[in-house]
Amino acid sequence: MNVRLCLQRFTAMLLILIVGICGMPAVVLAAGHIDTDRESSLRVYFGENGTGFPGVSFSIHRAADVSETGVYTLAGDFAKYPVRLEDLDSAGWRALAQTLAAYTARDELPPLQTKTTGQDGECRFSGLTAGLYLVIGERYTSENAVYTPEPMLVSLPGRTEEGWDYDAEAVCKFDREDTPAETISRKVQKVWKDDGNEEKRPEKIAVQLLENGTVVDTVTLSKENNWEYTWENLDGSSRWQVAEANVPDGYTVAITQEGTVFIMTNTRPSEPPPKLPQTGMLWWPVPALACGGLLLIVDGLVVRRRQGDGHEKKR
Repeated sequence: MNVRLCLQRFTAMLLILIVGICGMPAVVLAAGHIDTDRESSLRVYFGENGTGFPGVSFSIHRAADVSETGVYTLAGDFAKYPVRLEDLDSAGWRALAQTLAAYTARDELPPLQTKTTGQDGECRFSGLTAGLYLVIGERYTSENAVYTPEPMLVSLPGRTEEGWDYDAEAVCKFDREDTPAETISRKVQKVWKDDGNEEKRPEKIAVQLLENGTVVDTVTLSKENNWEYTWENLDGSSRWQVAEANVPDGYTVAITQEGTVFIMTNTRPSEPPPKLPQTGMLWWPVPALACGGLLLIVDGLVVRRRQGDGHEKKR
């Protein structure tokens, strides 16, 4: 078989393959898309060193919708909260969970489902649609310690190495206090992330202190108090949270707790660069088509050269 025939056959097969793939539905090309119509379940475990904590109530809230490609959009009552969902690392997701949990308690948002852990420390939520869920648990008191579960955000279905898991499991992290004090203190610090936009900050902000989900105090933070405040002589048996009363326009809020300190961060997103309109066109075949065209050109040049050599010989 000569070189010209090999080139022609290879080019023809390449073009047939490209045309066939381009004609496939997008869902086939995008393997691993979420089946948003399929129900999911979530199993939550709360325990320590293999011993489950029984009789603990957990509630679940659907905080965001999720697209087939895994993009989240705040949903329902959560759509009004100025929080960020994009480009979060593990610390960012933890802060988001704590922030939404505080607003959920303050605004008394009704849970989608409430379950109680069994003797194995597990409870199971079923019949859940695809989305991002906020899971909140109550405290557990043993003979030696008090365990406060951290709120957590769980994506359903869950992502695994094999694909999407529609029967997900989550292990609840917690804070342990061996000997809770009768009275405690809590401090809040404001952090601004708005480089280049400092003039857009408000002169002051209001922070609410929540005791077991109820607002019991509101304080003002400003430059005068270095954007921080400390509460003293709080009940050590209560669960304490903070929430920003009114987030400044153009900012998002994230709240984390480090020991006795709440860090409340307001971020002003930078202006994104203009995006080109999405046409839905697949661009990856362009290089392959270019290669195919180049092969055809080379084939044509080879044929032309051979024809020229033939004419020379005849002379």
